[in-house]
Amino acid sequence: MIKLSHITSYITCPRLCYYRLHFEDEVFTEMNAVREIYLSFRRGFDLKWAEERAKALYGNFDYEVFKKASEKFVYREIGLKTVEWDTVLKSERLEVVMTIDEIVSDGQREFPLFLSLNSPEEGIWFKDAIKAGIAGIIAGYDESKIYYAYSGELRDVEVSYGIKRKALKLIERVKMIKKGFLPERRESEYCKFCSFKEDCKAKPETFASKFL
Repeated sequence: MIKLSHITSYITCPRLCYYRLHFEDEVFTEMNAVREIYLSFRRGFDLKWAEERAKALYGNFDYEVFKKASEKFVYREIGLKTVEWDTVLKSERLEVVMTIDEIVSDGQREFPLFLSLNSPEEGIWFKDAIKAGIAGIIAGYDESKIYYAYSGELRDVEVSYGIKRKALKLIERVKMIKKGFLPERRESEYCKFCSFKEDCKAKPETFASKFL
């Protein structure tokens, strides 16, 4: 099955998606830390509990990464009731599985809530729209919420036809990578932090990479 993280990795870098699909990525990230911090606070626990959860759940736990994330984390009450945590959605037809961080309710409707780090000046990031789009395709949600952990902002995503179309296109590309297609190498700021940097440099491009 293709995971949501594989699809969002493709948005960051198609080759990152390739390596995460075919090899283990053992780096503990700020996103991992933020998720445990947010869920602990929402449940009424403190930062120490979030740290203990992260240590227990991630064999690659990195205290410095956790500390950095906790210093930037901003928690605000969002005025929505928790319905469920860690909801797993799966589509056998699409061969996609995703975890929704939290299902929330305003008393009338339920919405998926996804966590993200830094917020854009306006609107939402493309990768966050894609998360909402995939939840819409699999489970029929027409709106999602994004909690930006480093600003404490909650923003809405309406799941339009256009978002669903882009999400499906990304799923198709990731499926090709899963079959073994190696994407073209692209230089970006992310390369400085990528745990697959050296392998990527050494991996030659193929003609097929031009089609991804």
